[in-house]
Amino acid sequence: MPSLALAATARSTVAAAIRVVMVACVCALVLAVSALPAAASAGDGAGSDDYPGREVLQWDATYALQVDGSVDVRTEIDFDFGDDPGHGVVFTLPTAQPIEDGYERLFDITDVTAESPSGAPDDLATEAQGGSLVVRIGDEDVDDVSGTQTYVITYSVARAMNSTEASETESGIAGDEFFWNPIGTGWETPIRDVTITVESPVAATEVACFAGPQGTTDACDAVGDPAPSVTFEASGLEPGEPVTIAALYPAGTFDTTARTRIENDIVRAFAITPWTVGISVAMLAAGLGALALYFRRTAVDRQYAELTPGLGPVSGADAGTRPVAGGQPVAVQFEPPAGLRPGQLGTLLDEKADVRDVTATIVDQAVRGYLRIDPVGDEQEPEGTAPRDYTLVKLREGDDAMPAYGRTLFDSIFDGREQVTLTDLKATFAADLAKVQKELYADVTDRGWFHRNPQTARVTWASIAVVGLVVGVIGTLVLAANSRWALVGLPVVIVSIVALALTGAAPARTAEGTKVLAQTKGFKLFLETADGYRLRFEEGHDIFSQYLPYAIAFGIADKWSAKFAALAQEGYDVPTPTWYGAYYGGGFWLAHQNFGAQMQDFTSLADAAISTPTAGASGGSGFSSGGGFSGGGSFGGGGGGW
Repeated sequence: MPSLALAATARSTVAAAIRVVMVACVCALVLAVSALPAAASAGDGAGSDDYPGREVLQWDATYALQVDGSVDVRTEIDFDFGDDPGHGVVFTLPTAQPIEDGYERLFDITDVTAESPSGAPDDLATEAQGGSLVVRIGDEDVDDVSGTQTYVITYSVARAMNSTEASETESGIAGDEFFWNPIGTGWETPIRDVTITVESPVAATEVACFAGPQGTTDACDAVGDPAPSVTFEASGLEPGEPVTIAALYPAGTFDTTARTRIENDIVRAFAITPWTVGISVAMLAAGLGALALYFRRTAVDRQYAELTPGLGPVSGADAGTRPVAGGQPVAVQFEPPAGLRPGQLGTLLDEKADVRDVTATIVDQAVRGYLRIDPVGDEQEPEGTAPRDYTLVKLREGDDAMPAYGRTLFDSIFDGREQVTLTDLKATFAADLAKVQKELYADVTDRGWFHRNPQTARVTWASIAVVGLVVGVIGTLVLAANSRWALVGLPVVIVSIVALALTGAAPARTAEGTKVLAQTKGFKLFLETADGYRLRFEEGHDIFSQYLPYAIAFGIADKWSAKFAALAQEGYDVPTPTWYGAYYGGGFWLAHQNFGAQMQDFTSLADAAISTPTAGASGGSGFSSGGGFSGGGSFGGGGGGW
C-alpha cells in the first residue's frame, strides 16, 4: 500500500502548512491591534513626521489697518518643541505674490521686531530669499531650546488693501477689502488654536474666514460680527493648512493702490516703455553714427585725386587725395608692378599675409633659382596620379636680393639641411610661418601702402569691439538683475557686434597703396583672361614660370597653368620649368598634361605643411463667487521651528 502511505504523508504535510499560515495570520493581527493605541497616541501628539511632537499650541495675531493702506502686524505663538529641541522659530513672509495677467503684487515689509516673553533666545535675523523675507528668531549657537516657548513678532506691510468691485461682494456694494492669509501653506507644524483680530478705523460691512486644506471653502470655527474690531477663530490645523480672512469696508476708507510689477524676470528686466525704448533708440543711433564716422576716418582707402587709377604723381609733385570711390574700372596690365614680389601683391590685394602668399613665395624662389621642387612618386604609377609628397631642394644660398620676409622663409626651410620634404615640415614650421607673416605685414606697411599695419589694425579694432561687447553684456545683465532698464544696455551690445563684424575691413590703404592695388588688379585680370593667341607672342620666353607665383598668390594658378598645357598640346614651344623636377621621361608638358592640377596639389600640401600647429604649442476677493477659500488671499507665508 505504498500509494496510501504517500497520500497520508502528503495530507499531513499540507495540514501542517495550513496551521503555520494560520498562526502567522493570528500573530500579525495581534501585532496590528496592539499598535493601534500607539498610533492613536502619536496622532494625538499632532507632531509632523519631520518634526516629531512639534506644534503651535496657540496662534494669536492682530492686524491694525491704517488709512494709508498699510497694516501693522503683531503675531504671538506658543511653540511646543515636543521631542525635537532646536534653536527657535522661523517665519517666511511673502514679498511678492503672483496675480493676474502675468503680474505679481509686491509687499514692502518694514520694522520687523521679535522677542520671547518665555525667556527663549530671541536673536533676530532676516534674509531675502526669492519672493520672501525669511525671519529667524533664536540663537544659532543654542540648539537645545525645548518645551513650550512664546515668541512675538511685529512688522508692517505697506499697500495691503484691495479695491473690490460690487460684483465681487455678497451685498453688491463695492468697497475696500482686507483679503489676507495670516497663515500660509508653508507652515510646517500643526496648529492647535488660532485667533485673528482685525482692527480698523471704521466698522467692517462684510466678513468671512476660511480654514483647512488648500482650496477648501470650509468656514472657520468662529467669525465675529462686522465691527471696527473683528475676531476670527480656527483650530486643529495640520501642517500646510492655511487660514484666510476677508473684511470689507466702505469704499474710499483706505488707500488701495497696490504696487505691482511684471512677474517674468526677463520681461520685467527688458520692460518696453517710452523711456527705455526712446533712450535705447537714441543710444543705438548715436553708437552706429559714431562707428560709421570713425570707420570712414580710419578704415577707408584713399586714392590720388584727379589721377587715373594705377597712376601716381610725378616725382616731387604734390597730389591731393580723397576716399576711394567704388566701381572703378580695371585696366589690364601685362606684367606685375616693377620690382614687387608675389607675396607682397597678394597681401596688398586682400590685406592679409595668408599662407597662400607664403607658398607663392616658395615657388617664386624656385623660379628665381634658389631651390627646386621635386615631386615624390613612383614612375610606375598611372599617368595623372598626384605625387605623394614634394621635396624642396636647396640650389644656392639666400641673398640680399630677397626681401626680408623671403630670406627668413628660405633660411627657416633649409635650417641646417640641403633638402626637406613637405611632410617633414609639417607640425614643425608653424612658428616660422608666423614670423614670416609678421615680416610680410611689416614689408607692405613700410612701403607706405597702408596707414598702419593691417594685422595691428584688425587686432586693435577687434579688441575694442570685444571690450565693448563684454561691457555691454555685463552692463545689460546688471541692469536686468536690478532694474527694468536692461533694454538700454542692448545698444552697446549691438554696436559692438557690428564693429566686430567690420574687423576685416579695418585696414586702410594709402593713396600709394591704392595705386599699386590698381596695377595688381590689372595684372591679375591679364592672368585670368589672356588667351592662347596673346600668349603665343611670348613663345620662347618662360612667362609661365615667371608669372606662376603671382597666379598662386591670386588664387588662379590652375587657370594660368591650363592655358600653357593647351598651347603645348597644340604643338607650340612652351618652355620647360627647370625649377620643377620630374620622374617622367619625354617632353615636360607631354608628361605633365595635368601640371596645373599638380601645382594646385603642391599649393594645398604646402599650405597645410607650413601652417600645421607645432605639437605641444597651443488678486481676487474673499467674497466673490469662487474667490473665497482657504489660501486664496494675499500674503501668507510659512515657517516653523529650526
